[in-house]
Amino acid sequence: MESRRAVVVRSGFDEAKVESYAGYKGEETPRAVVLDGKRFVIASVLSRKRVLDSDSGRVREVWRCRLEDGRTVTVERPENGIWRVSTSI
Repeated sequence: MESRRAVVVRSGFDEAKVESYAGYKGEETPRAVVLDGKRFVIASVLSRKRVLDSDSGRVREVWRCRLEDGRTVTVERPENGIWRVSTSI
């Protein structure tokens, strides 16, 4: 069963949210982002990795995603659960 939730994120946008899917293992995967009020479906996940911060010892998950309009964004979710979206220039 699909479970979506929108979470306000810190980013360079006036407004950004992430819609995600939590599977049976409870792991969340971003499915869409809302940037400045416009919703973009994530067409494909290009990569996913877990990054360890050597200073704090905390882990964050990082996805490189292609949006339906062709743009590439980076979606991050630190252990605190607050999503962050950034774009490539």
